Amino acid sequence: MTTELMRYEGHRFLLYKKWDYAPNGRTPEQTKALEAGKALFKAANFEHWASQPELVARVQKFLVESVPSYRASPYGDRPGDIIKALCWEVRNEAVVIVRAKPEYIAHDGFVPKREFDYAAYKRDQDERGRAYMARSKAYSDDLKAYNKAIDDRIRREANALKPYRHIETVTEAGERNLAAWAKCDALAALASAASMVASSLPSRDDDVFDLGEVSEIGSGSTPLGDAAPFEYVKNATSNDVMSIAARGVSESHEAECFAEYETDLELCNFAGALYNDPRTYAMCKQRAFSNYQACRGY
Repeated sequence: MTTELMRYEGHRFLLYKKWDYAPNGRTPEQTKALEAGKALFKAANFEHWASQPELVARVQKFLVESVPSYRASPYGDRPGDIIKALCWEVRNEAVVIVRAKPEYIAHDGFVPKREFDYAAYKRDQDERGRAYMARSKAYSDDLKAYNKAIDDRIRREANALKPYRHIETVTEAGERNLAAWAKCDALAALASAASMVASSLPSRDDDVFDLGEVSEIGSGSTPLGDAAPFEYVKNATSNDVMSIAARGVSESHEAECFAEYETDLELCNFAGALYNDPRTYAMCKQRAFSNYQACRGY
């Protein structure tokens, strides 16, 4: 009886009883096939053989049908014991392993070794690469969206927890003062133009107030600005310094407050000259002084 043991490296190895394989003498080819079977058995990993259920089943069937001394256990044999029984018979030369020729087993589904198809391999590799790049891009986009959502949430929570307060810098304060002076200059130019137009027109009321020549703010006095303006003195006395320290303001802050107060006074002068209303002028000066005191911490 002949039973297939395995297929290895494009060849098929068969199990024979010793007297069933070439009983009338062996040809060189048969001897070579027998030597190949011995080499396979010598280099075999029997634990690997025992781990293959189909191989173990074929070996057990061969032992039951071809070796009278083998008796299968009614409770089932372990794969390792079946392989050991085969090894015992091969070592005693009761069973031989033979490498079969391809022509001999062509009817049994043997397929010669397939040639390597480089074009198919290249197509497969390209397809795998494209699939990998598509998956990688999708994962990268998902990760970016996730990180952006986390950053936005952290930013929103941080802004909600702490109030935002802008502290004016020295540069911003200077720009604000320059803008205020530019606005005052523009208003002064407008008032001068209005005064020239009013002077050129004939007046029917002798009591109409004449604006006269309105000069640039800060360069001279106006009809309602004869009072001496406040002037900030850098060399303050020790009492002034102690007062500033007690109110919690610095000298630079005190100077800024005074500069704003002067600007407010100039605007009051212009408003009084423009509207010719002493009451409006007085209220404007009072409001400017109140703002000045509040700025200084009083």
